[in-house]
Amino acid sequence: MPEEPKVKTLKKALDVLEVFSVSTPELGISEIGEKLGLYKSNVHNIISTFEQCGYIERNPDTGKYRLGTKILELAFVINSSLGLHNMIYPPLSQLSSEVNEVIYFAVPRASHILYLEGVYPANSYSVRSMTGETAEMYCTSLGKAILAYLPPDQAMKAISEQSMTSYTPNTITERSALLHELDLIRGRGYSVDNMEHEFGIKCVGVPVFKRDGTLLGGMSISGPSLRFDDSMIEDYAAKLRACSQKISLRV
Repeated sequence: MPEEPKVKTLKKALDVLEVFSVSTPELGISEIGEKLGLYKSNVHNIISTFEQCGYIERNPDTGKYRLGTKILELAFVINSSLGLHNMIYPPLSQLSSEVNEVIYFAVPRASHILYLEGVYPANSYSVRSMTGETAEMYCTSLGKAILAYLPPDQAMKAISEQSMTSYTPNTITERSALLHELDLIRGRGYSVDNMEHEFGIKCVGVPVFKRDGTLLGGMSISGPSLRFDDSMIEDYAAKLRACSQKISLRV
């Protein structure tokens, strides 16, 4: 017989967090109450507290709730301690030393990506760390590389949630143009951020798959646009694919 929880109110709150899943990533107050057998007023109080602390957020388009970025920050700590860091960091570090540019690794999170790793060469002292931060998919090479290889239903949902805000004159701001870009990425096997999120910065990205063929995330090489001509982009893409394959054998 399971032990009675010592703090029942805390157990109820944790039950609310755990009701979210891959099949039900967004839920309304009434839906949560029905699933857990809780009064709507209780669910609302729990949700409001979690929302204030960043553990749950409200989707402004649907009015429903989903897990927030604070959960991702905790997941990053767990991933690091459980060995994902040890499996992916050595290949990333080796590649960064080889190309002398910044290397990023990220995983999908709804319509965003979460940066899990960043490797910075000695000459990048002015680059701020992106580890633990999130970004939309449509305007980054990492995001587009991941978006291109997500399962179609997940990809279309993520695309529908992109803000399509213009950061530079090169930012893709039309969903039809983004869909065309994703076709190009799947055709050539890599993505390019052509100063789409930040002027003067270019990035090349590729997807990273697990050993069983499912998508794990993406990795990229990032640096000043003057160092990223067409020939270098092709070279970086080839090096990224080779590094991605090394990681796939580890996870």
